[in-house]
Amino acid sequence: MQLHAVSVCTSVCPMNQYKPTPPLDQIEPHIRRLWKARLTDKEIIAEVRKHIDMSVYGISLTKFLEIRKQLGLLRTRQQGHTCESIREVMVEMRNMYPDAGVREMIGLLFHEQGMAVSRSVMRDYCITYEPHLLKQRKVNRLQRRRFWAASVNDIWAVDQHDKWLRFGLPLHTGIEPFLGRILWMKVWHSNRNPQLILSYYLGTIKEFGYIPMITQSDPGTENFGIANAQTLL
Repeated sequence: MQLHAVSVCTSVCPMNQYKPTPPLDQIEPHIRRLWKARLTDKEIIAEVRKHIDMSVYGISLTKFLEIRKQLGLLRTRQQGHTCESIREVMVEMRNMYPDAGVREMIGLLFHEQGMAVSRSVMRDYCITYEPHLLKQRKVNRLQRRRFWAASVNDIWAVDQHDKWLRFGLPLHTGIEPFLGRILWMKVWHSNRNPQLILSYYLGTIKEFGYIPMITQSDPGTENFGIANAQTLL
């Protein structure tokens, strides 16, 4: 009786209970876009699943990690950069971005060179090879500046604020400074995601029906999306 039961189960149960992985050309653009937005692996998988037919295909964390490695998308520890390995690229990048600090340069390396560099490595590099720039930035840290806007919607100023981070509340705001109008004030689990920050800007111009002459922000990579959209629009 036991042998008979086993044979029946074998004939009924499917030979492969796992769904196939979707074609790479179908999911690669989404993976690369979400990777640039600096989402975690689990967040990327959740978003990718929204773009595939889950009744036909499936994608697990293990399979996704294989695909990510195949595409050359390696995390910071996997790339294992040192001060010496980034030096040649840093010299080139410093010529283009002479005022970028540690955080900004980490973002620039990631978005423009595909290099994931840890904060400690970047800090050690600056101490070793750019001590004069560190000293200069400290001296010029506090400077009185004059802000000027020609008229309404001449400038939209955007910035992230970390004063509430200790409460787990990253804040991002957009302001029309001529009138002092708050365009948006958003609290989310991150205020450094370029895709998220861009959605605030796009939602505002969709609501108002117009865009400003220019946008103003610091050189942080979280603002790249707004800068690119403003240029295209």
